[in-house]
Amino acid sequence: MGFFRVMVGNKFTILATNGAENGRQLTSKSEAVAFDVYDRTIGQMVARDQQFEAAFDFCASRLAMDAAHALQ
Repeated sequence: MGFFRVMVGNKFTILATNGAENGRQLTSKSEAVAFDVYDRTIGQMVARDQQFEAAFDFCASRLAMDAAHALQ
């Protein structure tokens, strides 16, 4: 069985995990306890143990800040 991931924009990937207490192993969405945000541009996790909505909001706000910064 595969693991759940959502690519957000060209920068972030949200990964489903079984949470910190269980070693943060990748899981399917139905088995997920938490969601981690991976920044593909720097190759590291930037947020851990979030609810899915919070992880998605984190990605969206960072992408919006990057877009606004690019316009300045």
